[in-house]
Amino acid sequence: MYPEKLTTELAFLLGAYLSEGHTTRSNWSVIITNSVMDVLERAQQAWFDTFGLEARITHQPGRCTGLVVSSKRLVEYMDALGCGSRAANKCVPSVIMDAGRREVLAFLQGAALDAYTTHQYAAKWGICLESHRAIDDLQDLLTKLGVANAQIAKWNSDMQKHYYELYAAGGQGQRLCDLVPFLEPDKHAAAQRYLARTFGPSATDVVPGVSGAELYRLIPPGRPGANGRGTGRQRFRHLCDSRTRHVTRSSVERAADAGARLPEWLRAVLRDEVRFAEVTCVGSES
Repeated sequence: MYPEKLTTELAFLLGAYLSEGHTTRSNWSVIITNSVMDVLERAQQAWFDTFGLEARITHQPGRCTGLVVSSKRLVEYMDALGCGSRAANKCVPSVIMDAGRREVLAFLQGAALDAYTTHQYAAKWGICLESHRAIDDLQDLLTKLGVANAQIAKWNSDMQKHYYELYAAGGQGQRLCDLVPFLEPDKHAAAQRYLARTFGPSATDVVPGVSGAELYRLIPPGRPGANGRGTGRQRFRHLCDSRTRHVTRSSVERAADAGARLPEWLRAVLRDEVRFAEVTCVGSES
């Protein structure tokens, strides 16, 4: 039995495979590893419900507990989806890239088996993988969800190769924790500590295409107030400061609340949760 359409459980399995799975062709097996038995049992049930395949939980000394499904047709199915077979060549299947919100969130919950949060100093939600393509794909998914994010390359001197980290910082990472709850108890507890923190508006969540002075002129003047600040755009004088290089999303939202007559494209940015990432380089064909 092979699914004819993408379900949330299949999406979860594909996410778990992206983060903690691999394929062994010598015995036609798909393996997902995790130290939490509840997670493996959920995946075990999902394999059966989705494919009608019995998965077995294995315990090997010195290795993480694994869930093994042996099926040549399943390995070929995963190949056909373009999942990749090992950490270096993993990617998000196109069926996920084109999926609806529920399936994308289920996929990300599976992928988050390899994610983490930090709640001190540089507080963030993050995931680090060997496959740069997989990180690029995940970045596209988070951006489509309206979660501002970024990625960096990290050199591992022991392994002598780069790993790639995708992260959502501050309030954006908190939003992702709400959208995609962690399944492992220790990560869930860490996420709760992260969610307990309070963050101000992000200075990196900017909206290009409009200057501070332009946004200021869109806000109604209002009436002078007793404290001299006024009830309209006087509260937004910082937008006219020559040192203001970029307009943040928070400023646009507050300007809209103050009655700014925003152009349609800017209203669409707020309405459709459009986020922007800085372009750091542009590739060229050789």
